[in-house]
Amino acid sequence: MIERRRVIEGRLVVEPKRKRPANRKRFTAQNVLKLPRKGKQYLTWDEGTDAARGLAILTSPTGTKSYRCVFYFPGSAKPYWMHLGRVGEMSLAKARARTREARWRAREGEDPRADASVHSDSFRAAVESFTRHESVGRRLNRSAQQSQSVVFFNCPQWLNRPIATIRSREIEHLLWTIRDGDGDRKARPYVANRLYSHLKGFFAWCARPGGPLKASPMTGMARPWSGAKPRSREWFKNAAGDDAIKVLWQTADKMGGTEGKYLKMMILTGKRKTALASMRWDEIDQTWFWNAPPSQIKNKRLHGIPLPSLAQRVIGPRQASGLVFAGANGAPFNPETMVTQIRSDSGIADFFFHGVRHLVETKLAELKDGNGRPTALPYIRDLLLDHAANRGAGHGYDHHNYRAEMLTVLEAWAGYVERLVTAEGVARLR
Repeated sequence: MIERRRVIEGRLVVEPKRKRPANRKRFTAQNVLKLPRKGKQYLTWDEGTDAARGLAILTSPTGTKSYRCVFYFPGSAKPYWMHLGRVGEMSLAKARARTREARWRAREGEDPRADASVHSDSFRAAVESFTRHESVGRRLNRSAQQSQSVVFFNCPQWLNRPIATIRSREIEHLLWTIRDGDGDRKARPYVANRLYSHLKGFFAWCARPGGPLKASPMTGMARPWSGAKPRSREWFKNAAGDDAIKVLWQTADKMGGTEGKYLKMMILTGKRKTALASMRWDEIDQTWFWNAPPSQIKNKRLHGIPLPSLAQRVIGPRQASGLVFAGANGAPFNPETMVTQIRSDSGIADFFFHGVRHLVETKLAELKDGNGRPTALPYIRDLLLDHAANRGAGHGYDHHNYRAEMLTVLEAWAGYVERLVTAEGVARLR
């Protein structure tokens, strides 16, 4: 509100200046043509029982008159304007009809400005474009479709909204609501953080040079929750880790088929779930060395490894080609379909596939030979589990393939697993 300064009885008094009342008039087909010309442009608003809320006539200093309509998107207090047409060229009845339609479409989350290409990009279309061109096309992200599903599921109210109309406060409020819960929905702080990451990357992409936004509405926005705990579970280490290996192996036996083989190979190799699910027979040579192809994801390594005897028995007999873990009708295998059953059958309520990598890494570090010395040195574990070797510049000078060393460690690890999962007095797994 504008301040007004006055001097009363010799004292300066500052008081708020009230806004000038809106200029309103009951429009008719005749009087809209006769609105007077003034020294500057001004608005006249439609009023009366048959008026269209949000309809105004802008009269310029030259006397030109045009119909304008103002509308708002759900959850936003910012007004948006749309030019309808010249007074005299467009009838009052049509201007009112266009105004009512535009405001209705805006309430439904659609942009009524069909001729505004930047603003008419819907949130759904922009996210799909981001997934196709950025996440998949440039980054080669295999989980791109899953990330898109997370965004669409948690942002249904924005799907038909133009992205330029989604404001910072709306995004922040949505993230807070997901974090804290609302009504019948429980608090989901981890989901709030995950959605924050997806949206931050998406809006930053939209604000790239030549993109549909001038700036990201999430610039400077803090992550909604800072209470995320490290991925540490009791079943990663010591005796609890041994028990986890036993129950997961038993679960794999119960599941059988492709699912059972996949879970056992996850335990024996510690590979990432998507890398293991993509294993092909034609990548495994006659010596049972898995020549894993380079990862298509720039921040994920994928090293080839020799398969120990137990792993060979789990996935054999050998095939000439095709996926080792094929889904229905030879389709790519999706490990995520197993998670619910694994949790139920194993009793590990917080099971997740990446946790198996934690388990394998930790148990490998605990593994000792007959003299109490570590069996799996850190740089060998880095190769086996596709981690960056913490060796400094010397890593770039080392051209040894370490196949023999990796096989020694994996055979020792497979033997350890085999002793855990084989009942006393029963012959070893064959």
